[in-house]
Amino acid sequence: MKVAKTLIGVCTSAMLLTGCMTEEPIQQRVADDRIQLIENNSFNIELLNAKTLINDEGLLTVDVSALLSRTSGLRWIFCGDPKITVWYHFDWIDADGNICPPVQHEMSALPGNIVDFHGVAPDEKYINYRLTISLKGPGTEQEAASQQEAVKKQAAAEGKVKPAGKSQAKKIKKSQAKSKAKPAAKKNAKPAAQKDAPAKQEAKPAVKDTKPAPKADENQQKLTEPFN
Repeated sequence: MKVAKTLIGVCTSAMLLTGCMTEEPIQQRVADDRIQLIENNSFNIELLNAKTLINDEGLLTVDVSALLSRTSGLRWIFCGDPKITVWYHFDWIDADGNICPPVQHEMSALPGNIVDFHGVAPDEKYINYRLTISLKGPGTEQEAASQQEAVKKQAAAEGKVKPAGKSQAKKIKKSQAKSKAKPAAKKNAKPAAQKDAPAKQEAKPAVKDTKPAPKADENQQKLTEPFN
């Protein structure tokens, strides 16, 4: 029984420690339709930043950063932090919707790490991109073919592919509801101040009727006359 109690105590303390470790100080998240995130059963990935620009050679460059989730408490106790393999590839798209054959890349990272991705278009004709980040495995040829068909259909519907231009990443703010609630509180406070104003105006006539101040001044003068 004592051994079982000690094991339970060790497990609970380890769970508390891992719970403190899993707190993520980074709260900023972004979303971009051109970036696809594929998670596995144990870990997830969140997009933190995505920037695009044209370098001095006229080539489209992309810089993306993403955050890997931390290890769950029970898995950390029995297995520790495993190395996570991240597969990714850029699909470079020209104005007609044609995609350059993608090149698969992979890297290893620990849970909770921020992973950076950098890509440069192979030619000036490629004006837009798609980025696929996967924790399950590299993309297959069938997935690449289906994605190319989808891009061509979209290009045919819109006429031509739009240039990437500036970053299209949209920030995800959790405090939007709080910021919207502050102006409402101020508006509600103004009518309350207006209602209190008539009460102050009605109290002024009552003060005018009670003024015995001159009598007090005369008495004070009489008292001071003998001393002069």
